Amino acid sequence: MPLMAASAFMAMQSANTQARGLQAQGAYAKLQAKQESLKYKQNAIAVLDNILQTSATITAKAAMGGVDPFSGSAQALRDYALSKGVQELYTVQEGEIIALAGGRMQSQQYGLQATAARQAGIASAIGSLGYGVQMQQSIGGPGGATA
Repeated sequence: MPLMAASAFMAMQSANTQARGLQAQGAYAKLQAKQESLKYKQNAIAVLDNILQTSATITAKAAMGGVDPFSGSAQALRDYALSKGVQELYTVQEGEIIALAGGRMQSQQYGLQATAARQAGIASAIGSLGYGVQMQQSIGGPGGATA
């Protein structure tokens, strides 16, 4: 019986180790998603900077040419540049949302695998102990048939 108890204990230890590893992978997946999110935020800042720079360039060139920079063709160019920049910004923001959601989903998946590993360890331990008791009873050990 001590051998079966040791086997059950080892099954539980192995399952817990595997579960801890899966939880660590889940935490790492969240961290990676956050890092990816920060890259998207940097890209968004670059897009906003580009929008401002483009608008300033159009305004300066129009003013240097003696054209009112806040009306007519100059304003139309600025509006067009702004709309394209905003489209790009939305695309970048959507990428960030997708990266974070993907990280959360992957982390949850690892959490489910960790739970399953623990449950498998418990089932294995119970099976080992049950097998040990059955073997002991079949050979006439404690709780077994006596002649």
